[in-house]
Parts: sequence; structure tokens; C-alpha cells
Amino acid sequence: MFGLAEQVYADLAARVDAVIHCAAVTGFNRTGGSLETTNVTGTEHMAAFAAAAAKAVLYHVSTAFVDTTTAGDRGRTAIGYASSKSAAEQIVRSSGVPHVILRPSVVIGDSGTGEIAAFQGLHQVVGGLFAGIVPMIPFDPGWPIDFVPADVVADSIACLVENRVSEGEFWISAGQAALSLEEGVAVVVEFARDLDVRIDMPRFVPPNMFDRLIGPVFLDALPGKIRRNILRMLEFFTIYLQSGQIKPSSLDQLVALGARPLPDQRESLRNSVRYWAQQNGYAQAGTERAA
Repeated sequence: MFGLAEQVYADLAARVDAVIHCAAVTGFNRTGGSLETTNVTGTEHMAAFAAAAAKAVLYHVSTAFVDTTTAGDRGRTAIGYASSKSAAEQIVRSSGVPHVILRPSVVIGDSGTGEIAAFQGLHQVVGGLFAGIVPMIPFDPGWPIDFVPADVVADSIACLVENRVSEGEFWISAGQAALSLEEGVAVVVEFARDLDVRIDMPRFVPPNMFDRLIGPVFLDALPGKIRRNILRMLEFFTIYLQSGQIKPSSLDQLVALGARPLPDQRESLRNSVRYWAQQNGYAQAGTERAA
């Protein structure tokens, strides 16, 4: 009951006609039951509240990576997260309340300003590229890396609520418009060079070659902190590239309902990198160069 007194809870439910549930633990490496407590039990609480608000629609924000699987050791830490989101979706579907499930892909900063409340996995990859600790990437450069700006996600949710959509599943993802991994990395490298941060374009190598021949030697030779950072980046790529799969996208359907179309992917990524750089001490270099 959200820590509320029974009557306060009942009064709140009586005034609500839409419940937007987007709270979640997104850290892959969380232990101690926090994934289940927040992502699963928390969803049960939200579904109960939507049921108490008899006419309310539950808008449940899941993830486009809800069906994540992995065949090897890399990527296993994300399975718990994906499982918790899958269980949450099942709770929503079996709740008996009118509901809409939304599945955003990787969320980056605002498409115009790059601003974001907390830096995510993609920003960590940007940091690794800026630091020059990513000499190679063991994935196919042509695989799509699907991301959407935070304002696109928010606008999509608002559009569904305003149109009183009360059922369905919507993928908030770039889909066919997603940049390739090589294109995305090139945007970051080009922006770094604009700030006089001299980094080389990483070399792409086949995943099996890296795992069998390069990785064991390359990773063991690195200092512990750098090795851990690289392993986290590899984990990110493993999960979010999903072996070249193109995600479904409902953005055209949402645009037809009045949502704004997906902005230019390169420009959105560049703005996110700019915001990250400003927050991490690179803004002065950019200002001096412009002057």
C-alpha cells in the first residue's frame, strides 16, 4: 500500500485513472534479491493498486531485452535482470486489470540536450572509448545497436495515456533505423577527436577468435580495474547487440497516434556523448577549441 494508511490508499485509488509503472532495478550485477523485490514484487504492488483503482489502466514499462538469452559465459549476469522483467510482464498479463506493456530498448539522453538522470551502460562504453582502453571489439561491426532517446520514451508513454489506449504491447525501439555498431562507435570516436581527445577507431574481430585466442592473453595482461571495466563493456555489448537481431518497433504506430517521430540517430547519440563529456571534464577542451 505504498506505506500509506488504508483510507489514504483508498482515496488515492479513487482519483486515479492511469498508473504508469516505470520503476525498476536495471543493474545487471545486483544481488541480495533487489531485482526480485523491486522488479517482481513491486510490479505486484502496482497491479494491486491498479485493481483498486477500478477504472485505471496499468502502463507497465518493461524492456525490449525481456527475452535475452546467452549461449556462453559472457552475458550471464543479465539473465537475472531479463528474468525479473519477464516475470513482471507475466504478473501484469495475469492481473485482470486493463494494461499496456511498453518495451524500450537502450535509453540514452534527451535527443536535443543529451541530458539524462543517471549515466547508463552505453555511457560507460563511451568512457572506455575516450580513455583508449577499447583497442578491439569482438563483435560484427554490422550488428545493429538499438537505442532511443529518453524524451522519445516519455513521449511514447504520454501518447498512449492521452489516447486512452488500454491494451497491447508496444516496442519503443529504433528497429530498422538502428545504427550499426560500427556507425555508433564512429560517432563517438569522431566527437572525441573534435575535443582533441586522440583515440583510434577500435578494431573489430570475430567473437570466436577473441574468446579462443585474443581474450585470454589480452585480458590477463591488463591491470585489474581496466580488466573489470572492459569485461563490463563486453557484457553490455553481448546483451544489447543480441547477435545481430533487429528489434521490432512500434514507433510508426505511435506516430500515427500523435507521438513525435524518432529523431536522427547519429545526432541523438552525438548529443548524449556531448552531455557525458561535459559532465566528465571535457567541456573546457571543447570550449577552447571553439574559441
